[in-house]
Amino acid sequence: MKWAKWIVLWVSVVLALSGCGRNLPVLTAEQLQNKLTVLVVTGTDMQEPLATTLQKTLAAWRDTKQISYEWMQKTDSFSAEQVGKLQQRPYDYIIVLGHTPVQGTLAAAKALPAHKWIFIDDGLGAPQGDIVEKHIVYRGIPSGRVQQEWDEWVKQQQVSGRAIEWVTNAANPIPSAWAPSEEAETISLTDANGWYPQFQSQVRSHGPSWIVLYSPVNPSTIQRMKNLQVPIMNMAATSVQLQWDALLTSLQRTMETKSWTPGFQPFAEGEMRVSKNS
Repeated sequence: MKWAKWIVLWVSVVLALSGCGRNLPVLTAEQLQNKLTVLVVTGTDMQEPLATTLQKTLAAWRDTKQISYEWMQKTDSFSAEQVGKLQQRPYDYIIVLGHTPVQGTLAAAKALPAHKWIFIDDGLGAPQGDIVEKHIVYRGIPSGRVQQEWDEWVKQQQVSGRAIEWVTNAANPIPSAWAPSEEAETISLTDANGWYPQFQSQVRSHGPSWIVLYSPVNPSTIQRMKNLQVPIMNMAATSVQLQWDALLTSLQRTMETKSWTPGFQPFAEGEMRVSKNS
């Protein structure tokens, strides 16, 4: 009867294997045809909340949406070798997340029109008018959003007659409604040679109610400004926190529907939160 036991064992193994097979996901021909391949690029300064959210989202895309992905982490720019590899890979979409990697890879993307690129820039000062390529979507903070956030405060100072000494740089001019051209002597540019002694002299001469930083300056300079005994309002510390769950859901919808509107697209109010941090 030994041979009979072997037959029973063999049949059991076959049945077990066939039972396991029924639990394996099987893609239909239509699913295989519609399967998307995505490259995600993030930088060295990616924060942990985004990393956690992104990891979960990518896994869900793979498991439930048939979206395969590669994740290129800690990449602030592309090397020549990486650009060469990108030219050889048939990605449907390349998605770049975060201000630093967006700024560092945009030029390379403009020269690689075979892929569809989606940039999500969480920094201020997105190049809105410079995105004319048909293969690039650039999501960024709307122009004038910081001005909108602070406009009421500035109007209050103007109505109350409180003078402001402005600090910015040449690339980030003060809105004309806040500092008309006839008040140009109240604006100091930090990228001008020897700007601080002149700024210090102006503050002592004008006697302003506020020093307002419209562009960032280093902490040591802020400390020197405090010695002038004038209150400081640091508009440059305004930050924007993106609502990544909403943005990634929007990304998924874009890929699944194959909708494509190239150029600059501002974030909607539900996709970001502004913090003054003054």
